[in-house]
Amino acid sequence: MVNKGWQLRMKRLVERLVTSHRRAPVKKLEKDLHALGFVELGADQIAVAFEHVIMELYLEIELDDDRTIHSYFIVPFEEKEKKRRRYRW
Repeated sequence: MVNKGWQLRMKRLVERLVTSHRRAPVKKLEKDLHALGFVELGADQIAVAFEHVIMELYLEIELDDDRTIHSYFIVPFEEKEKKRRRYRW
């Protein structure tokens, strides 16, 4: 179990980092995320996904045509798992 206070601090740090790199190529942001402990899960032409196992955070960045940041979302693993569960009727 991760400390929720530290998790929130890391989440806010990543949010500031992503907004400061909004118009820069995503490669610059990737280096900073790797330095913070994020691991790239996968990438394609329109999105890049990262996770931080120790802080239990999942980050997904959607990209524009020129590989700059279009949008992003960062959620704890708990929220990610809740969204994956199928509803039983």
